[in-house]
Amino acid sequence: MKFSVFSISFFLVMLLITHALLVGQECPQPVPSQFRHVKSGKVVAAYFASWGVGKYGYTVSDIEPIANKLTHIIYAFAKPDAQTGACLLRDPQADLGENFKDRERVGGLFGQLLNLKCKYPHLKVLLSVGGGTYNKNFLEIAKTGKISTFVKSAVALLDGYEYQYSIDEATCKDCLDYPGLFDGIDLDWEWDGVNPSHEQVMHFHSMLSMFSAELKKRAKHQEKKSWLTCAISVNSKLIKALKLDSVAKFVDWFHVMAYDFGGSSAAGISFNAPICNQWSNYSIDQSISLLMNLGVSPEKLVLGIPLYGQVYDQTKAKLGSAFERTEKTGAFRYNKIKELYVENPACKKTWHEKSQAMYAYCPVDEVFVSYDDERSVAAKVAYAKQKLLKGIFFWQLAGDDEDHSLIKAVNI
Repeated sequence: MKFSVFSISFFLVMLLITHALLVGQECPQPVPSQFRHVKSGKVVAAYFASWGVGKYGYTVSDIEPIANKLTHIIYAFAKPDAQTGACLLRDPQADLGENFKDRERVGGLFGQLLNLKCKYPHLKVLLSVGGGTYNKNFLEIAKTGKISTFVKSAVALLDGYEYQYSIDEATCKDCLDYPGLFDGIDLDWEWDGVNPSHEQVMHFHSMLSMFSAELKKRAKHQEKKSWLTCAISVNSKLIKALKLDSVAKFVDWFHVMAYDFGGSSAAGISFNAPICNQWSNYSIDQSISLLMNLGVSPEKLVLGIPLYGQVYDQTKAKLGSAFERTEKTGAFRYNKIKELYVENPACKKTWHEKSQAMYAYCPVDEVFVSYDDERSVAAKVAYAKQKLLKGIFFWQLAGDDEDHSLIKAVNI
């Protein structure tokens, strides 16, 4: 097939225009005009992972030095049970204390959080239900018509844990109450790469609607607010499919999980959570701007900041370079990255101005590390203010260093 000089020239021009549109787009993009009246918020939330106690040695008492920095603690996770449709505690012994069935007062992590709230009464604590491993459970609950069961049991779990025990071959029920601990629910249905059908999206909408209604009943009964938040992915196809503008009225805000733009499953090295990205459409600003352009107000958006980074082994310092999947490759907590790479004089630390992202490269070991430090956290807080967002949140508390350097970098 022959091409004329004109057709080749036209093709090259269109290619250049496409490239310019992709990499030359203004970043940050302006806030849509209909939302410019919104005032930025002051939410500073952080997830507390219950398994972090045993795995990382991070306890509730470790929160105290930065308790005045936080407005909300999100306790992760309670789990959706696919068979019964109920919302259950993942580890009742850890949550409530050992031998909780013999207790008159709650112990464990729940008891420690109650004590923390007594010392810092401004703190609100939400119970997060779900997490990245329970997408199939959510789908099964929705498919089998058990959404109402799930929602009601989750809201009941905010105030007490009902359990069974046996006496003389008879099954009895009792409840260990913990009034004043939880101030609401965080729904964390992450979809796990699923492209939801219209029916599944409607189930998701129904779940949020039911949560809103049940929490309003609780708020009326207790004469204080019950919060409802929802964690959302930054996958653009999923954002569009979920039609979040239709359910924004049910939630106080969405936790935008604005990280994992790179990782060990990628074809080449990239930044974990860049504000801007001149190489592709995957960035914090692209995700936040998409949500707003789809009709979600910035007052419903809380920006996620990861307390972990991505490490790539046997690679070059150039973005997009190939790497090897070794034991060094993968997601690591910031405190580990700081120990191995940030404080390592053999590794060069660099601020990438266009992406507003920090990285390190260790030429001897050929290791590239994308991570957040005090500078990038401050940049993301400034970005959240500029975009008029409700605030920021951290995933998850056990990732910061011993001095809580990243959380202390927040000035909102």
